[in-house]
Amino acid sequence: MKVGNEVVQVSPRGQITLPQHVRKELGLEPGDALLVSLVDGRIVLQPASVLPIETYSEERIREFDAAAKVTPAELAKIDKRWGLRR
Repeated sequence: MKVGNEVVQVSPRGQITLPQHVRKELGLEPGDALLVSLVDGRIVLQPASVLPIETYSEERIREFDAAAKVTPAELAKIDKRWGLRR
């Protein structure tokens, strides 16, 4: 990995273009996500993974409950432990 300083400009919209060799070295493709952090006054960019999050409907939760291989008493203990209400 080549280490060194390279100047990039910030556009009026706050955008920068990462040099091609940097994108290639990190395997970055258009549309990839980056995590932006400030560390000791420096901007740090890291490749990030973005995963979809599913919000479960009441019906889907009932499907999970039906497929669960626990007794109603065990399920009640789980609910109490996690503060759930079914």
